[in-house]
Amino acid sequence: MQVTLLNGSTAPGALDAYVQQLQHSLAAQGHTVTRLDLRDLKLRYCTGCWGCWVKTPGQCVTRDASLPMDRAIIQADFVLWAAPLRMGFPTELLKRAIDKHLPLIHPYMVVDQGEAHHLRRYPASPRLGLLLETEAGSDRRDLEIVSDIFCRTALNFKSRLEFSLTTETPPAELAGRIGAASPAPLPLPGRLDATHGVSITPPGRLALFNGSPRGARGNTPIFLHHIAAGFGGPSQTYHLVRLHETGQMVDALAQSECAILGFPLYTDAMPAVSKHFIEALEPLVGRAGNPPLGFVVQSGFPEGLHSRYVERYLEKLAARLGSPYLGTVVKGGGEGVRSMPERMNRALFADLGALGAGLAAGGRFDPQILARIARPERFPAILGPVFRLFLRLPLAHVYFDDMLKHNGAYSRRFARPFQAGDDFGR
Repeated sequence: MQVTLLNGSTAPGALDAYVQQLQHSLAAQGHTVTRLDLRDLKLRYCTGCWGCWVKTPGQCVTRDASLPMDRAIIQADFVLWAAPLRMGFPTELLKRAIDKHLPLIHPYMVVDQGEAHHLRRYPASPRLGLLLETEAGSDRRDLEIVSDIFCRTALNFKSRLEFSLTTETPPAELAGRIGAASPAPLPLPGRLDATHGVSITPPGRLALFNGSPRGARGNTPIFLHHIAAGFGGPSQTYHLVRLHETGQMVDALAQSECAILGFPLYTDAMPAVSKHFIEALEPLVGRAGNPPLGFVVQSGFPEGLHSRYVERYLEKLAARLGSPYLGTVVKGGGEGVRSMPERMNRALFADLGALGAGLAAGGRFDPQILARIARPERFPAILGPVFRLFLRLPLAHVYFDDMLKHNGAYSRRFARPFQAGDDFGR
């Protein structure tokens, strides 16, 4: 069996030693092992350009180390995601790598588990497992949240997560789990309801943190803009993609009256640039007087339910920082907000403005407005067959097809450049 180990540790340490022992155990069982220490690879951040879908189908346009990494993933029988927890979630280094798995799936949508998911690009996907090194303060809830998110990530990569374990598991035992002849995947997490925020003394100004990898050109800053417009008071927006300004942005959050962090859903969680910022907030843990925190998560999936799993993480993040939790704005179908005519977004923008106004007047996110923005939370089961039929029509894929045709890549839209036997980069 071919096994690929992705080590998301940012510096040599205990996890490296564990992965080394695991590698020896797997080799002793006769498996072929490829180990990738991600800190040694030149992996650029995913920028949300969709080039891997509409310009060079199946591979990242940046031509960085994600190309051999993705080949090692798709040609493996088993892939292990391994990383320490930082601020309750695996390192931004592992998240950066997972964001660069995106070329391995197809942009077209299908119905899976009664939900919209991406189409399979390759005929087979590797089995998947998750190995975590806990941090100070890690608890069972942290591990449950991360496991649920990675179960969802595995589903979107057309596979299933077989285990989510910590380094307390002996390496030889983990090697046995990987080599199991009849593996049993973890059950998919149940669907979640919205979290509930608290009311605060109405703030006088807002600090808005845009976690879109596209920076000011993304869809997320549009959401933040309309919340701020409804708020009416002074506000300032910070773009997390400006990594060299991270220290200043951490200071801005620490000194703010009220902060809102927004980002697009990336592989079922936050983009790596947002995780970079979250990790930089670690010095604020245990500090008195951290500001109230609200969040915005918008996704390209039509249903809001996809973002509910990372919403649980954000609720726990606010608690980790000792910040009052205002709630999370969840919106599906957010990818096209910037390109849609104004009239198509009128209701959404009015609701976002009303949220901001409610924060200014009453110190809270109105739960009724949050519920309205999140619709459709999920599609009724009776619509499943209708949705499946719609997704077979050319109209369902016109958004990506138009870009593929514009780039002269339409004939290669189902390319499998990392399939065994193909030329690299084909």
